This record gives sequence, C-alpha cells and structure tokens, in this order.
Amino acid sequence: MGNSFVPKWANNVSKCALVLRRHPCLNRLVTRVPMMVCQPQKRPVIRTLLELCIGRLLELKNELVNLDASEMSYNDFALLEMKLTPFNLEINAVKYLKGHRDEYINSLFDYAIKINRGREKLDAEDTEGSAVPEEQTKPAREVSKVSDVFAQESSDGAEAHGDEMSTLAAVELIQSHERARQGRYRAVRQSRLAQLKEIEKMSKDIGGKYQEAAVKIQALWRGQAVRRKLERRKTEQYLAVGVYYPSYIPTEQREKSLAIREYRHTLQQGYQRELEENEQKERVRYLKVWGPWVMDDMTDEIREWFVEWYRKAGIFPQYPTEEQGGSLALIEGRVVTPQYYLEQQIELERIKRLPKEARDKIKADKKLEKMKLKEKLKQEKAKEKAKKKEITDGFIMGKSSILPTLSNVYQEYENVWDNKDESDNRLQKYYLDMVKAKEEREVNSELRKIVDEMMRLELQVLNEALERDRANRKGKKGRKDKKKGKGKKKGKGKKKGKGKKGKKRKDLTEGKTVEELFELLFTSGIIRRYPQTSISSFLGEFSYSAFEYRRMKQDPLHNLGDLRNLIMQYAVLPLGSQLIHQIAPLIKSLCLMGPEGVGKKLLVNAICSEVGAIFFDLTPSNIANKYQGKQGLQMLMHLVEKVSKLLQPSIVFIDGAEKPFYKKVPKQEKAADPRRLKAQLPKFVKSITKEHRVMLLGITEQPWAAKPRPVVKLYNKFIFVPPPDYASAFLLWQNLLMKYPGVRRDFNVSALVKVAAGYTIGWF
Repeated sequence: MGNSFVPKWANNVSKCALVLRRHPCLNRLVTRVPMMVCQPQKRPVIRTLLELCIGRLLELKNELVNLDASEMSYNDFALLEMKLTPFNLEINAVKYLKGHRDEYINSLFDYAIKINRGREKLDAEDTEGSAVPEEQTKPAREVSKVSDVFAQESSDGAEAHGDEMSTLAAVELIQSHERARQGRYRAVRQSRLAQLKEIEKMSKDIGGKYQEAAVKIQALWRGQAVRRKLERRKTEQYLAVGVYYPSYIPTEQREKSLAIREYRHTLQQGYQRELEENEQKERVRYLKVWGPWVMDDMTDEIREWFVEWYRKAGIFPQYPTEEQGGSLALIEGRVVTPQYYLEQQIELERIKRLPKEARDKIKADKKLEKMKLKEKLKQEKAKEKAKKKEITDGFIMGKSSILPTLSNVYQEYENVWDNKDESDNRLQKYYLDMVKAKEEREVNSELRKIVDEMMRLELQVLNEALERDRANRKGKKGRKDKKKGKGKKKGKGKKKGKGKKGKKRKDLTEGKTVEELFELLFTSGIIRRYPQTSISSFLGEFSYSAFEYRRMKQDPLHNLGDLRNLIMQYAVLPLGSQLIHQIAPLIKSLCLMGPEGVGKKLLVNAICSEVGAIFFDLTPSNIANKYQGKQGLQMLMHLVEKVSKLLQPSIVFIDGAEKPFYKKVPKQEKAADPRRLKAQLPKFVKSITKEHRVMLLGITEQPWAAKPRPVVKLYNKFIFVPPPDYASAFLLWQNLLMKYPGVRRDFNVSALVKVAAGYTIGWF
C-alpha cells in the first residue's frame, strides 16, 4: 500500500467512542425487545425508538467515512479504552424488519406460476386436438419388420423341439461331472492337511512363548484404551472451553427458542387485530355521537373570527393554507390579528403622506438594515470557517437531523410508558382510554380539514359579497367586475393546464394490477427467485492489524468480517425499514467488485433474504432478445421501476456492472447487446428517492473494462470483496471440515490454510 493516504486516526477516537457506545445497547434492543414486548400500543413507540437509534448510528458512520476518507473505519484505540472486542461492533440481523413478507412474496410467485400453468394447459389441449393418431402414421416397413421377427422365432422353436438327447450320452455327461467333483474335494483335503502340518511345526519352534505374547498384546491394548480415554477426555474439555469445533451442535434449545418466538409473534398479531377492531368501533362511535357537535363548534369559532375581523378592520381575514395548519393556526395563535393589521395600514398611510425625500430615506434605511444583516451573516460564516481551519487535531460534529426526533419520541415514551402502572394488565392487552384519546385526535384532525374546506368556500362568498357592496357604494356595477375577473381566471387556468400536461409522465401500464405486472415480469425471467441465505453465512474474521497500519500512514485491505458489517450498514438496515431509509444517508446504488469466487453473489442473496426483497435481474445476458427495440426497452424499464416501487423493498441486480458501459464490446457478447441499458440506468437511479426502498446492486470482476466516468456517476458506493486472508480462510476451512464426525478435532487446519493460500471462497 502506498503512503498517499494519510488517515486521521487521532481525530476519530471520540467519534468512534460515540459509535461504540451504541453498538452493544443496539444489539440488545434488536435481539430482545421485538419479541419481549407484546403490548400493541407500546410496541410502535419502542420500534420507532429502535429505528431512530439505527438511523443515528448510520449517520455517525457517514461522519466517520467523511473523516477517514475511507469506507472502512478501524477504532482499536477506542475499543481498548471501552474494553470491547470487534465482535461487539457487529450489528445483529434485525429479524422483525422482514416480518411475514416471505408469505406475501410466495403468494405472488404462486399466482404467477398458476397463470403460466393454465396457459401451458390450454396450449397442450390445442395441440392434442390437431394431432393425427400414431397408428395411422406408422411406416409400412416397421410392420414388415415385426412380422419377420415373429417368423424367425417360430422357426427356432421348431428346431429346438426336433432334437432329443440319447440315454447313453446323458449317463456319460453325469459321470464326467462326478469325477471332477471328487478330484476337487481330494485337492482341498490335501491342502488343508499340509497347512495343519506347517502349523504344528511352527508351534514346536515357538514353544513356551504364548504366555509372553498374550501379555504383550494385553499391555498394548490396555495402553491404547487408556490413551483413547485420555484423548476423549481432552477433546471433551477442549470442546467445553471452545478450543475444538464440535461436529454436532444440539438444536433442542434453538428449536425451543424458535417455538417461543413464533408463539409470541402469534400473540402479538392477535393483540394487534383486537386493537384495530376496537379502534374502528371507537372511531365509528365517536363520529356518530360527537362528530356533528365538534364540527358545529369549529365552524362557530371560525365564524366568530370572521366577524371580529369585519367589525375591527372592515374586511375579512386571509384563511391559513393547509401548509400553515388551516384553522389549527387560529387556535394556536399563529394568525395576524386585526389590531396588527390596522397598525400596519396606519403606518403605510403615514408613509404615503410624507414627502418624497422622507419616503426615500425610509427605503434607504430598510435597504441598509438588510445589507447589515447580510454582512453579519457573512461574518458569522467566515468565523466558522476560520474556526474549522484553526482546528488541526480534532473535528467539528455536524448537526444531526435525527437527534431532535429521537429526543421527542423518547420524551413521549417517558411521559406515557415509563412510569405507567401495568400491574393490572398482565396479559399486555390494549388500554381503552388510550384508544379513545387516539381516535378522538385523529377524527378531530380529519373533521378540521373538512371544516377548513367549507369555511374557505364560505369566506370566498363573503369576500365576493363585500366587493359587490363596495362597488355599489362607488356607483359601479358588480357584474362587470365579475366578468373581468372571470376572464382573467380563464387565462391563468389555461397556462397552468399546459404546464401540468408537459410535466406529467405517461403510465404505459395504466389499469393493470400489481399481480398482473408481477406475472408479466416473472414469465419473461426478469423477476427471479433466489436461495434463502443469512448474512451470517458469509464467514470471515475482522482485521486486527489495520489500525496499526493506519497509524503508519498506510491504507490496509479490509477483511471479510469488516465487509459483512459494512454490507449490513449500507444495504440491509436501510432497505429493511421505511423510517431508517428516510432518515439515514441515502444510498441508491452499490457495486461489489472482486475476483471470481469471492462471494459476491452470496452477499447479493443474503441482502435479498434478510429484507425479503423482490429480485429484478437486468443482467445483459438475461434481457437479451427480450423487449427489443426502443419502445420495448422503454416498457421494460417502466415495468421494473413501477413494480419495484410498488413491491418495495426491491433489488435491481446486474451481473457484470461494467457491461452496460463497455469500452469495447467483446465479440462473443455482441449478440446480447450489453450496452442497451447505458442510457436508461442513470434515469432509473435518479428516480429513486428516500420514499423508495429500491437499490441498484451490481457485481463485477473486471471494472477496468468499463468507461470510468459513467460507472462512477451511476454507483454511489464501490466495495471491494477481497479473497480471504489467513484468519478468514482458517475460519472457513474449520467450518467446512469440522461438521463431519470422521475428521479428528485436532486436525491441523493451519497447514491446509497455508497450502490453499491465494484461493477464493468459491474454490473452497
């Protein structure tokens, strides 16, 4: 590694400490809380807290990446201070994020397979109806061959029955066989007698050594038995302390744990259904009993506000927009009062009466105040930049967008649940008073929106009536003003309509259901199944020397354990939760690079399996001869974009990320036209926002074959998947070999690792 990279290991110790403090707590929350809490009203709050903590962790990870100028952050110094190991940094798989999504995905695949089978059955029936019977199409030569065979068999049978053996020949045959048998018997007997004589001769030579031989055999056998017993005891001890790897791991406890988990999940679902049913009942009851009264109170309050403005200011107020909160802004006091409006009008009238010089002076003073404010802001920014330049041995923590929300949610949890006495609710069912309060808030909010629409229309009518009254007082007709106003509105409406039509995108599959679109992509091979794989099955050790290399101003190569943790942070956690995806740094696309057999496809399958993603395969060889032409390609990308966003989380996969941007297309790949998607992929990635849990995931073995600029623009992150080093290879070989009982527990795995140095995981 070169010396061009200068890491700031001394600067990131305190930031690493912030990250490290969250990891153990987060892992405990991930593994315990989702299954322990069954109360249906408490679980959403705890889940929100957990996801906000994960989002804050990813935010800090992004800070470390910017600080180190590297995707990998090594923090051994902070680990030693906090007395932790690298295994404490690994985030456990968040199982509850996936939920029961597998059942939904399987139902989609079953629907698509059922439709395909129905089509195949109809095609088979059509072909059977038009087919000619097989007997009518047999050639005449086959019939003649069959008759020749039967004729030959009949002639052979007649010859066999015509010959008969004589009695004399039969007797001679029996005698010859008997003589041969007696000869063989005599030969065996003579051989046995010779062996016995040889044994007797040897026993006379040995004499009295039988006893000595027996003692030696017993001693050797007993020694071997004792050594075997000691070896077994040693193996048991080493297995107990974890030195040896067992060939069989008991699954009783795991099965019991899974059964408890499933029972609790079923219990949670039952409680959730009860809560939803009671919320619906309470909603209907509140609307029926209190809905009309609430709407009357709201309209009366708003009308009083209209009357107050008319009495004091002579006009009607401007109604707050939906973005401002509607009539809620009136209740919270966030609207302009008539007194303030009158003061502003009086001030404007006073300024109008002043001489021109005085008015110009007031305008100049206002401009001067604005200039002073801008100059002050510039000075503050310059001071901040100067402070950043002065800081050489530290860093400035960026403002977090997650901490305020996290603080508010935690405050809500403390106020509602921390000190709540739940001794009377041992079954952890819902609280009816909380259901009533929640439905009251939601229904009031919905009713307020309806009232706002009604009162806006009423205010419009009042303003029109006020304009007519003023026009009548001035001696003008209100109808002419009305017609002029209508003409202006029509002109504006036309311009707006044209602008909207230009921006609106045409839906090429309007009117089709998600199931139909899914079946269409599944039939064409774009949507595929993938083997269920856990992220923990990607075995590998952490890098224990990388921190020291960083201190020596070198950029070391990461290990497979570091890579597994990075994939968890960049792909699994953001795609697993909508809230995490919205608050965490957005990663739209990811490219895994590495030689053949290092486990790139295993990582892709693990990402999809952990989050329950729909898998779209846009590999050039897979889409060859499909959706041909410009319109076909447009339809393909439209289908992929629409279905991936409707069925999120989704993974759009490209095997050979360099192929759409080849410098020169190889001859053997020209037929597949690998550069078909070079213009479509950037548009697709650009359409992904924080609301869409969709990721473009590419793998490549030869990134140098592509033009660098478009590839770098397309993918947000590039991660190198290295071959296993000694520690990772040792772990891999140990897991591969020690699951077989016939392999000795003290097998020298180290020698095998050294022999297989340089080989990839696929070769293993």
